[in-house]
Amino acid sequence: MANIVVIGGSGEIGRGIVEVLLRHGHSVVAVGRQPQKLARLAETLGHPPRLRTLAGSVGSDAEAEALRAALVAGHAPVDGVVVSVNAPRSPAPLLSHGSDTLAAVLGTDMLTHYAAAKALVPLLAPGGSFIGIGGGSADFVLEGGIALSVAQAGLRMLYRGLAHEFRTRQVHVHELIVASVVDSASTRHFADPHWVSDIDIGEQIARMFATPEAYADPIWRIARRPRPDAAPEVSAEAPTRVQGFRQALEATAPGAPGASARA
Repeated sequence: MANIVVIGGSGEIGRGIVEVLLRHGHSVVAVGRQPQKLARLAETLGHPPRLRTLAGSVGSDAEAEALRAALVAGHAPVDGVVVSVNAPRSPAPLLSHGSDTLAAVLGTDMLTHYAAAKALVPLLAPGGSFIGIGGGSADFVLEGGIALSVAQAGLRMLYRGLAHEFRTRQVHVHELIVASVVDSASTRHFADPHWVSDIDIGEQIARMFATPEAYADPIWRIARRPRPDAAPEVSAEAPTRVQGFRQALEATAPGAPGASARA
């Protein structure tokens, strides 16, 4: 079984991922910023021997490097990493705050994944997987949350780029976009039966770790159940389109075919 690091392991989605991975026999390092939440996670799960908790963050390059050092000090190989972090949701019109607010959302929803990949992909054993959890607002304008939509759209392209640049490193890079409100610990009492649950997400992550070769495309999505007794719908997005930088410039030069389209 694999040794898997779950960043945001004490969060709403992360808890389900940790629980499922343990159930599948993996060893898990649950990483979170708040030791008390990590302690509650371990207590809720019954202090399983294959669970280790570690206080840490990927909020900056320095914090991600510190996390890397702590993982290396644990001496266990890292076979997989899951990044399940997101910004707090506080609806507001896009231009009602300063650019620092938008920068903060981009930092929490997107740059955390970048910092984690930069620090932790080099730790992965050959054949290992790095999987980020994204949100469905990448595909639409979220009323009162356009900054979140911008961040999620950027996150998707980040994962396309990471998968492309890491393609020769014998590691698998994926984003799993959750296109549903999530049935989790805080919403369980009023959840719609069509919603994707934290456990559903965990099961999908477990499948991606078990058979990464079955997930050739970098971006996957898990969406609402078509009916309450059905499984959530899982599908791949279109393959990544890669274009050379000079080719992109030439394609947008005046007079070039399709020059009005920005590369």
